Amino acid sequence: MKIFGLGLSRTGTTTLTETLKQVGYNVIHYPNHNQLFSENNNGATDIPVIPHYKELDKGFPNSKFVYTIRDKQEWLNRMGPYLERKRSWRQTTQKDLRTQIYGAPFFELEKYAQAWDKHDKDVKDYFVNRPNDLLVINILGGDKPKKLYDFLEIDNPPDEFGHWNKLKT
Repeated sequence: MKIFGLGLSRTGTTTLTETLKQVGYNVIHYPNHNQLFSENNNGATDIPVIPHYKELDKGFPNSKFVYTIRDKQEWLNRMGPYLERKRSWRQTTQKDLRTQIYGAPFFELEKYAQAWDKHDKDVKDYFVNRPNDLLVINILGGDKPKKLYDFLEIDNPPDEFGHWNKLKT
């Protein structure tokens, strides 16, 4: 079984990845294309998964999908400062991917708000009749590891998620 994270940036994707690694899954955070479709890992997380999740679902039957979310307004408030820190980066693949997902490589309120709504609707519509294959979890909003562990049928969850990649903004 593979596990794929469908969360947008700043929704707890690093925490999800690190939590899965702690219980023994070889999950790749921000995979390249080869890693995403490889048989040599247990899955992947972050926005490189988003354009391909339907292909991955068909290519890896019985996979589980974890959609990390947070309050939309809080997410919008965090994305501007987060992406400003990346403005000087020369990594065109990340800029191209952000343009594909969000409509712009750097924060534009209206485009990012629309991208949030579109992604949320797409994911929920795609899995509407498959509740056993999709977990929607708000790690940053207080959901506990038990919710993830129950979904994956793992015993002995910790009381709280660890904190990885936590920023002030």
